[in-house]
Amino acid sequence: MACGFAALLALMASDLRAAAPTPSAAVPFDLSGVWMNDNTLDERMKREGRTRQTAEELRAGAATPEAPPLTPRYLEIYQRMQAETRRLAEGTATCEWPGMPTIMTYPYPFEILSTPDRITFLFEAESQVRRIFLNRTRHLGADDLDPSYNGDSIGRWEGTTLVIDTIGFNTRRPVRGLPHSEQMRIVERIKPIDSNTISNQITITDPEAFTRPMIINVQYSRRPDWRIREYSCAENNRDAPDAEGQRTGGVVAAPATTAP
Repeated sequence: MACGFAALLALMASDLRAAAPTPSAAVPFDLSGVWMNDNTLDERMKREGRTRQTAEELRAGAATPEAPPLTPRYLEIYQRMQAETRRLAEGTATCEWPGMPTIMTYPYPFEILSTPDRITFLFEAESQVRRIFLNRTRHLGADDLDPSYNGDSIGRWEGTTLVIDTIGFNTRRPVRGLPHSEQMRIVERIKPIDSNTISNQITITDPEAFTRPMIINVQYSRRPDWRIREYSCAENNRDAPDAEGQRTGGVVAAPATTAP
């Protein structure tokens, strides 16, 4: 019996060794750890020693909006979106996964797990996950590429810069308030500023919807004492005012009906 058990353990160990990933790329910069978006309003206020920022200050610091860089077809879609937003502007707030690239600009921390063949982003917001495959040079084929919020991401190192190429998005979430097609592509260049600060240049292209690339620059700092908490905002959550202007703090109840 002892010999049989030992043989079973040896077989299991052999299977585990066979299943272990083979390193395929060096990791020139360690991205492991918890990171926070330094560009959020809260983080900026902390750096500036502020405890609040008035509406006047926000308006004074706001840039003049540019014309949306949309093709004629998607400009019509955008105008319909704007009209629908105004029609439903009743103080309601729905919850839905932010999708890319919004998840990379959210005011919530995220953790990066770095392994030779894959880099994984674990987001506190919505408990979302992004997987960046370093052991693939091509995206999934059409039969396997299901449109999703975060898309299919492959990455490569150029020196200490991690270049991430992502395609395969669904069209449920806008990009900076603008509609996009399933042809949208996002290329990120994540590079270190110092040992605990990284920048991310996010370039968004869509030949069907956008007349020019859009570029977002974000900076993150490593927070070694932070941990990722469990947070989720379920679909159809509401916090809307009732007829007296009071917020319910939950799902809006249907109006009572009187039987005939």
